[in-house]
Amino acid sequence: MKVKCDITFIIVSHNSAKTLRGSIESCLMAAKEFDRLKVRIVVYDNASADESPKIIHEFVEKYPQVFIGIQGQQNLGFARGNNQAIAASPSREYVLVNPDVMFKPEAIRHLQNTLYSASDIAVVCPQLLNLDRTPQKSIRRFPTFTYLFLKHFLKEKLLNSVCKFDYYYAEMTPPEKAVEINWGIGAFMLISGDYIAKHGLFDERFFLYFEDVSLCLDAWQNGYRVLYQPQASALHLYSQASTSSKFNYLTFIHIVSALKFFAKYRPYQIQWQLISWLIDVNTKLMNSARLSKSRKILIGNG
Repeated sequence: MKVKCDITFIIVSHNSAKTLRGSIESCLMAAKEFDRLKVRIVVYDNASADESPKIIHEFVEKYPQVFIGIQGQQNLGFARGNNQAIAASPSREYVLVNPDVMFKPEAIRHLQNTLYSASDIAVVCPQLLNLDRTPQKSIRRFPTFTYLFLKHFLKEKLLNSVCKFDYYYAEMTPPEKAVEINWGIGAFMLISGDYIAKHGLFDERFFLYFEDVSLCLDAWQNGYRVLYQPQASALHLYSQASTSSKFNYLTFIHIVSALKFFAKYRPYQIQWQLISWLIDVNTKLMNSARLSKSRKILIGNG
């Protein structure tokens, strides 16, 4: 039987060698604040082709008491990779850390104080910062289908004029203490181990993207709260790869995950059913037009 830790830091890497070492070292610095027998750092590698496996092995050799490295044989995705990692270390609480995130130990204390301030808190998110220390848009409202659809095709200024939806809490006065939010991006968050034991972590239907939105919505629906703690902060070397061009592989994954999200929850299902019906009707009309055209060609040739 595995001994339950007080805290476990979780990192899922995939070709993350450029930033992975800094992220792991941040976790090690924070781990020094705890009894070494009650803290773990688990890094699950999603079949990286770069130097990530080598970096992980170095830390396993150097810190065998606190460090667990797991080498995946294939890329399972972000959600499933995290679920595999938490299974390796039963814990009272988990800190999910992206391999491109760096933080100071005091950030963990702020997050912990918030998590244990009430029994119905499941997730606490910090303030994420760019390298120049400007805040990132890391806390958000649950999306609407219309907003995300328009967001993909319109520039931000035009989007704001067409769709009045405060997705990024831009109209909220910057808080000085913890406040409730709909959801925060999963790059760095503290999650209750008791909550995970009861309800699980990520929905593995999401390979990448929207697993954090789903986690937070599930928490709210299960009677728990999600909080943002601005006194805790971390540097996030954020790259908007899925939105940096009109269409690429990550954009495709983002769209697929968004559709899975809208199909999962009841408030969105009617919209999704309507869209599915429209797609189905469009497909039938196109097939009918092709069939009609083929018949005309056959008649003409006859």
